[in-house]
Amino acid sequence: MTGTQPDPIANLKQQAAIKAAALVRDGMVVGLGTGSTAFFVVAELGRRVREEGLKICAIPTSNATEAQAREEGIPLTTFGAHPELDITIDGADEIEPRTLNLVKGRGGALLREKIVASAAKQLVIVADDSKYVDHLGTLCPVPVEVIPFGWENVAVRLGQLGAHVTPRKVRDGSFYLTDEKNLILDCVFGPIEDPHALGAAIHSLVGVVEHGLFIGMATQTITAGADGIRVITHPHAEELNAASTHDPSRTATQAIAPSGHDNTQTVMPAQPVAAGIRKRLLILMGVSGSGKSTLAVGLRNELGWPFQEGDDLHPPANVAKMAAGIPLTDDDRWPWLARCQEWLAHCEQTGTGGILTCSALKHAYRDALRKGGLNPIFLYLHTTESVLLERLQNRTGHYMPPTLLPSQLQTLEVPGADECALALSADARPADTIAEILSYLKTT
Repeated sequence: MTGTQPDPIANLKQQAAIKAAALVRDGMVVGLGTGSTAFFVVAELGRRVREEGLKICAIPTSNATEAQAREEGIPLTTFGAHPELDITIDGADEIEPRTLNLVKGRGGALLREKIVASAAKQLVIVADDSKYVDHLGTLCPVPVEVIPFGWENVAVRLGQLGAHVTPRKVRDGSFYLTDEKNLILDCVFGPIEDPHALGAAIHSLVGVVEHGLFIGMATQTITAGADGIRVITHPHAEELNAASTHDPSRTATQAIAPSGHDNTQTVMPAQPVAAGIRKRLLILMGVSGSGKSTLAVGLRNELGWPFQEGDDLHPPANVAKMAAGIPLTDDDRWPWLARCQEWLAHCEQTGTGGILTCSALKHAYRDALRKGGLNPIFLYLHTTESVLLERLQNRTGHYMPPTLLPSQLQTLEVPGADECALALSADARPADTIAEILSYLKTT
């Protein structure tokens, strides 16, 4: 195997991330979070920018997120140009569902995360449902960012507040440094009964830059688990949007729901496997620009089957070659196709079904994907060269330039009658195409 086996937890995070990214609309200024779940949010926003023409600009919360956003083609901005953000989407290490109070910062970006969160009209948190706790501090320490000078003194003071303090270090034993070159002290308090009071006490210590208690800041959480996607909206969301989250005069009761008032919750099926459809292997095929990824994500949301972007399985040498405008040869493609086939074989072995995007331009390439007795259904997307060229010219952040389109069209061998394939117009609305595919699957 090549390490492409689906990760159930990552799949849950991706489901929540896609739902959260759907909240972003044209013209918004967006705060981009840091961490494993926020990674999926940035990836989905990048896809929407490239494939849907979404017009946004963003402020990242870390150097790592900035690098990913640039790779995804998401335009970046600054607080100088946009001191107020429309929405920030980020992950969390712990979520207290009755208050939407959070612990954040295990990734080390808590200072920038809190700055970006505090500047946003909405703070939407995405996570898997393992992050829910009855009290903050139950599952993880509270990170506290401190300046390097005198950190030992701050650690003693934190200990006097009841914490077991450990300076964060990297594998070689040196201190972990944040993007601002500060230290992180991980503080185990145990279950925290009054996070508002504790946060104020931590802030009062000289040398503390920021802490990972995010109190009264989140307006909504979107979490995914085996039972579905759970959306919790803060009952005072509009007040939180209007108020300063760092106003020290705010009390814990002002930041949370009043007694007896439950948070509004909406539960949706996370993996709504369509009735009457047995789990199969699906390959969205066609030349670049035909909309394979858009339909694959839509099918994944409908069917709940694992999804793999075939472009992500290309060896680095292939990516470099395409980025340079050099068409791939058959010798270039065989190792890539083998990795795609291995992913399909794993899905077949585990019985999960699977959805793969792969150009699969030649009959021989499709034969390579069928090795080992696999019998995938090829969903062939087609449209005119002019439409494809326009889409590629408007796409940003992808390594394949529009100049390679003629070579792909020249290589293309349309699936024949001897292949298990369904031809689909790439000009139709994605929702209509997905409905057509689901109808087809119910009869095969």
